[in-house]
Amino acid sequence: MIKSNQDFTKNAVLNVTMNPRRSGFTLIEILMVILLIAVLALMGITQFQNYSTDAKDATTKSNLQVLRRAIAVQNAQMRLRCNVTTSNPPPIANIVANDITTGASPCTTTQVSNRQDRAFVAGDIPSNPWGSAQSNTVVASTLSTSAQKATGNCGGTARGASDDGWCYNTTTGDIWANSAHNTGGSTGGTENSF
Repeated sequence: MIKSNQDFTKNAVLNVTMNPRRSGFTLIEILMVILLIAVLALMGITQFQNYSTDAKDATTKSNLQVLRRAIAVQNAQMRLRCNVTTSNPPPIANIVANDITTGASPCTTTQVSNRQDRAFVAGDIPSNPWGSAQSNTVVASTLSTSAQKATGNCGGTARGASDDGWCYNTTTGDIWANSAHNTGGSTGGTENSF
């Protein structure tokens, strides 16, 4: 049976009205996609901030281990090579200069002739990753309790935004970070307990 042009036209009109073609997205669909992207971005930023804090904590722990080990090694070297009879830790001038023969040390370059043996750490004193300047400055301190170290700067007053670097107790040989987490302010911190 042969269909007429009129039948073809009638079927074409019916197909268009029964299955209208959609083009584009509705406003609801677009808003849902934007909301989903915003939620995923927020979760990603929060996770990144946690990784950044964890990385700074790990770096602080590592740097403190290096510094504490170096102070112990140079303290032993002062007694073995330089005939020091007391167990006093190295003077702060030696740590700042990263050289056991500099400053008020009883050691001389004759007693410790190799430059690598005179240095506390290879290169420079490591920086404190917390604080505003991430400094490697070492400051003398008489603080001894963990509460004092957690809330006070090296001198014992409230920690300020400009405090940075490391505190060194010249009597005990203890060293800790001179900054509070994230702010460098006097909000407390746990760098000293690493």
